Amino acid sequence: MSTIRKRRLGRTGFMATEIGLGGIPIMQVQDLDEAARLITYGLDQGINYIDTARAYADSEKKFGLALKGRRREVFLATKTHAYDYDTAWKYLETSLTDLQTDYIDVWHMHDISTRERWDKIRSQDGALRAAHEARDQGLIRYIGVTSHNDDLLLECMQTGEFDVILCVYNLAIHGAGEKCLPYAHEHDIGVTIMKPLSGGIFFRREETYVDPLKAWHFVLQNPHVNVACAGFKNERDIDQAIEASRTFQPLDEAEIQELVSRARFLGEDICRACGYCKDCPAQIPVPEIMRIADEARVFSYEWPRFRREYASLNPKADACLDCGECEERCPFKLNIRERLRMVHQYFGQPV
Repeated sequence: MSTIRKRRLGRTGFMATEIGLGGIPIMQVQDLDEAARLITYGLDQGINYIDTARAYADSEKKFGLALKGRRREVFLATKTHAYDYDTAWKYLETSLTDLQTDYIDVWHMHDISTRERWDKIRSQDGALRAAHEARDQGLIRYIGVTSHNDDLLLECMQTGEFDVILCVYNLAIHGAGEKCLPYAHEHDIGVTIMKPLSGGIFFRREETYVDPLKAWHFVLQNPHVNVACAGFKNERDIDQAIEASRTFQPLDEAEIQELVSRARFLGEDICRACGYCKDCPAQIPVPEIMRIADEARVFSYEWPRFRREYASLNPKADACLDCGECEERCPFKLNIRERLRMVHQYFGQPV
């Protein structure tokens, strides 16, 4: 078993491995048994923190299958993207069933990144009331919140409602480190990190390439981080994250500046390949088109390749219904429809 360092998860008191298993890329593993095998592999390496969500397709079912007989070994976090009381309860019951457990360690209010959602969950008919009742009944142990909006996340924490947070922190986006993470540490709120490698954007091209271990070390170097969740769809992804913990060495300031400069080469408004936009009503392969759009902005000399790649897609962006569902689901609020139109305009000609 590999040695993974552990950190105290805030007021929960749980000694969590600083590497957790994240629940998004595992959705791409179609076979349930293979997905469970990969999760089991991570547990066998000593990882004891799991982060999934009701919104992550069949992710909860896959973790539930792997956790048979091992539930007490891990700290289990899942999320509800229902913001009203009744639906939140319904989703919690489904999560418990799919995860094959009778309790969840931390139940997050999922993606509280807008004022509308924040106001909704704390209303009389909101999901927070369901969370309080579920905690009183022993169905959950702690209440958490996830957000892509640092200012709103800080406001959420200041209410004292939340025991654990999940936020974005990596080489390209690390604003949370300036105020949210220190506040959480000061108030003994557990800090978990999503997208520590920003969806792999650092490794797409030589101009932006960052050593994955250094990208991990940047995140793990922050003393206010308790757990960084690794997305995975093969053993290599898990091994790499564990190796980052095992070989951790602090980065000096010059290294950090160089890495940050490389990571920001593509800008901050780039697609991070989370896949939330993939279920397009018109069946458009939105994530693939978003990748083409981002890379085309800075790698203009490869436009012939982008034209060939776009030609292979079906349907194309001109099938867009302009419904805006993809943008509503995008946690980074990217202007997806505009990028779809741009890609079709530039690359929609016959090859």
